[in-house]
Amino acid sequence: MEDPVVAAAQLAFSVRIKNSSDVSENTKNAQAIAKGWRKAVHELNPDRFHIEALVDPGLDQKIDVVDTETSCAYEFKVSGKNAASEFYKDVVKVIIWNKGRKKKLSSLVFITEEKYGRQFLDAPMPRAYIKHLAEDGLKVTIEYVKHK
Repeated sequence: MEDPVVAAAQLAFSVRIKNSSDVSENTKNAQAIAKGWRKAVHELNPDRFHIEALVDPGLDQKIDVVDTETSCAYEFKVSGKNAASEFYKDVVKVIIWNKGRKKKLSSLVFITEEKYGRQFLDAPMPRAYIKHLAEDGLKVTIEYVKHK
């Protein structure tokens, strides 16, 4: 069964401008995609999905989406560039979230662009880290969106 949050990310990503060399245009486009995705997820079920959930007030960090029914966090890095550093940062956000709460997150789905993200995330070190996290009780999955 397809994850509706990942499906919403793919749909939002499919409207992305392709092959633009204008950094400002790409940044605005990525922000619009992320905003559209968050809105679509909220509309799926606003009581179930918490959008931009604050990790800790003192850190000013948020998790894009928290599914309160499945205890799953979702992070969407629209551009696959720098996906590895964002991935590690997002894992740390979930770890800190779990340290400060009774109701823990049991999983993280990291979503990013396939073209640039896969080469950095489908690699030995991230795979070893994901395995380590699973042994500690945190299931981490990487999902890729692409142009259709």
